[in-house]
Amino acid sequence: MDFLKDLIPPGNLWLVWLIQAALAVGVIMLVVNFLAGVVSAIPGVGPVLAQILRLLGGQYQKWLTEHVPKAAEQAVLAVEERYRRAVDLPPDERARRKLEEALKILNELAPGLKRDVAVKMIEAALARIRPQYEQKAELTPEPSAKGVERDAR
Repeated sequence: MDFLKDLIPPGNLWLVWLIQAALAVGVIMLVVNFLAGVVSAIPGVGPVLAQILRLLGGQYQKWLTEHVPKAAEQAVLAVEERYRRAVDLPPDERARRKLEEALKILNELAPGLKRDVAVKMIEAALARIRPQYEQKAELTPEPSAKGVERDAR
């Protein structure tokens, strides 16, 4: 039974996967192409508006797939560095503050991004970065008692 729990991800991760799958499949471009087809039926300016709509939709999809994940990773790394040694906060309060600061940084790097999308991008960035931090923590040697004694003298 525990084996199945390990295979099935938590609920909030499903939404992140759904957003990433929609971007990979190109749902945004499907919607844009549908709208461009409707707009192109307007006599005279329709074909020009359709091309502009396709161009804007392509740029938006590119921005979502390339810029926002990188910005989310930068925000998460900046907050992780700031809170690395903060042990005086309870874990729930610490997590809430870290999320709010990461959202603030991501909003500065990618203005106009909806809050729910930003939260999902930060969660996805955490999922990508957390194993790197855990591996780094395993490789970092702990200070020995001898070193502490020498510093005390």
